[in-house]
Amino acid sequence: MAPKLPRKNCKSSLNRALSPERSPMSPSPDSPRIAYVLKRFPRFSETFILNELLAHQATGAELHVFSLRQPPEEPRHERFSELRAEITYLDQHRGEGVAAIPGDDVLFSGKTERSVEKLRAQARAISEAAQALGITHLHAHFGSDATTAALLAARKMGGTFSFTAHARDIWHTYVTPEADDAMRRAKLAAAAFTVTVSDYNARHLRSLCPAAASRILRLYNGIDLRSFAPVHPTTQRPGTLIAVGRLVEKKGFADLIEASALLRDRDPSFELDIIGDGPLQAELQQRIDMHKLNSQVRLCGPLRQEDLIERMSRAQAAVLPCVVTPSGDRDGLPTVLLEAMARGLPVITTDIAGGPEIVEDGVTGLLCPANAPDLLARALATVLSAPHRAMAMGAAGRRRAELLFDLTTNAGRLRAMLAHPHAAKSPEEVA
Repeated sequence: MAPKLPRKNCKSSLNRALSPERSPMSPSPDSPRIAYVLKRFPRFSETFILNELLAHQATGAELHVFSLRQPPEEPRHERFSELRAEITYLDQHRGEGVAAIPGDDVLFSGKTERSVEKLRAQARAISEAAQALGITHLHAHFGSDATTAALLAARKMGGTFSFTAHARDIWHTYVTPEADDAMRRAKLAAAAFTVTVSDYNARHLRSLCPAAASRILRLYNGIDLRSFAPVHPTTQRPGTLIAVGRLVEKKGFADLIEASALLRDRDPSFELDIIGDGPLQAELQQRIDMHKLNSQVRLCGPLRQEDLIERMSRAQAAVLPCVVTPSGDRDGLPTVLLEAMARGLPVITTDIAGGPEIVEDGVTGLLCPANAPDLLARALATVLSAPHRAMAMGAAGRRRAELLFDLTTNAGRLRAMLAHPHAAKSPEEVA
């Protein structure tokens, strides 16, 4: 398990946010200002947000992050120390909130009166800090509380907001399907634009809110292609598979362990490292024990990004058999599969959600149906038994990553949208 790193001393009070101090390394007063509203920052599993911020920073942008909560006690990625953003934590903020207007109730379905009051107060604090900094546009990640706060803050300050929708915030049932759809529809309608990480997500959101369809844009998460360079064949261990993700139902790890039991009967020499932690860790370990797979399958815990890059260098292929949960939750476009492709690994995943957008079946990897351990085992055996074909698929995957998932390119597209939110266009329109 990755060691816990010391917390970065980046917590600012609201007063400091209103009059931010500049270090010698800070951007100049003329630098573009970008403000993010996040539920909790940083989070170990959300490296895509950190990488996006660092890509903005590399262009000279001045960054401000409003975090509704303190970060959890968990490991930190080393690159967090490079971030020079002003970070304001609002979890202890109290005071007068943004005034309610007719129709606001739909934003707070299922929430207690106390949590609504807190969100309104946090939104007012964000609006006051943003106005003092000359910020007129706010961007949130995930269409949940962070987007609600951004919406209210933008309304209070007479500015605009946008958000990136990912997966759970689109598909999970929080209260009822009807109440959740109404909440999402209200946010889509109010946003200057909405970005989401797959065409699959974009089609769904456009159908949910046709009036905002032209402002719902697909923009893939970006990968740092320099850090995730192609694996050298001499470092790869034949028969080694890697799977990365939170140990939650939608990642399909239960199916992966069942498939591993079937694969073991054909090829007992394979190895599978499952990287990550989460609420299903004990249950998954029980499955490994039940199938007597301890020699083949290991739950390795979470790894910092730099350690994950090194671990990928040993693998022959990456696998993530995503599923749709009973609540409707599913992955939008798993970033780890983009990272594996960038490293030149063939990818095995399921044909749900954004899977077919990542994997060109038989070219950059293999697709199989969800909830089908037998077919998943067959796909794993196919890749492991044909190393030259696996290398060819990995090389094709790297080319696809360079074309679609480059961090510098995709963060630049988002930055252009943030600078001119009412003129935002999808990558297909500007290509």
